[in-house]
Amino acid sequence: MTTNRTNLTSADGRWRVWPGALALALLALAATQLTGQLSRYQLDIVTTLLEYVALAQAWNILAGYSGQVSLGVSAFVGTGAYAATLLEIHAGIGFVIGLLAALAAGGALALLLALPLLRLRGDYFSIGTLVAALALQAWALNWDFAGGSTGLTLPLDALPDPVQLFQLACLVAGLSMTVAFTVAYSRFGLRLKAVRDNEAAATGLGVSATRHRLAALVISGALSGLAGGLIAMQQVSFEPTGLLGMNWTINALVMTTVGGIGTVIGPLIGAIAVYYLLTKQLESYQTISVIMEGALLLVIVRFAPRGLWPLLLGAVAWMAHRMKSTGQPSRAATEHDALSNSSS
Repeated sequence: MTTNRTNLTSADGRWRVWPGALALALLALAATQLTGQLSRYQLDIVTTLLEYVALAQAWNILAGYSGQVSLGVSAFVGTGAYAATLLEIHAGIGFVIGLLAALAAGGALALLLALPLLRLRGDYFSIGTLVAALALQAWALNWDFAGGSTGLTLPLDALPDPVQLFQLACLVAGLSMTVAFTVAYSRFGLRLKAVRDNEAAATGLGVSATRHRLAALVISGALSGLAGGLIAMQQVSFEPTGLLGMNWTINALVMTTVGGIGTVIGPLIGAIAVYYLLTKQLESYQTISVIMEGALLLVIVRFAPRGLWPLLLGAVAWMAHRMKSTGQPSRAATEHDALSNSSS
């Protein structure tokens, strides 16, 4: 019995993991095959979409798996962007090293904020992250070395070309999904979800809630910082009001909620649905786009609170069950045929 249960669990695990492997393969294929087939405008759209995928995955690791809802995504995005840009301007480093610096800066900020933030729970944690983001924005506005309110502009010779930027975006999005899968299906992820669901019970079993929450915060901050460095290279020029604004937090939250919080494929689906199908296709009608985005979020929260990806998986499972049940004769019909054959 134990062996059968193990086999079923392994099969279910393979069923859950294959979409992520497929997504990673498609990203690798896109990075190598689509660069010569897409126009510069199309490359820019897909690059932005992949940046949102990375941000949504980073937010989901913290909110979906550890239960800590962050409203301070912009703090990590801005830290990564400023770290990469300042080093490229003043140290003359290349954009690859700049992205590594953005990754390290985002993780370092998360580690710095962990001491006060991890003492908070629930709404207080969310408010704490929001306060941290607003404080960082106010500091950047008055920091002359970082350009103050006018912001910064990257030197053109330090920027990747559109094709390189697209390939880097594929790499960043692929890394974020790989990390998300590792978190979701590892022992660390199981312990993290145990802390999320019942901290007292998890602690009683020897799981360190603080250590696991700290790891989730640092991972999320590092990935957000990495995405911030990429965003800075795409925008070329930025200022604190825009880069450290609430738009990054709102987009990550909405995309993850729509796609499926606490899942790996959900943020990818949410990014496509919200950014490409709504924001980009309706960019000439910004008011309608915002209304549609809000309406979609309300519909998802009301009728499919787990998100589109779990809804899709449920629909596929239901259809498979229906096909299986309709493809097999009922027990009564089988018994009737058996009696008819025996009587004849």
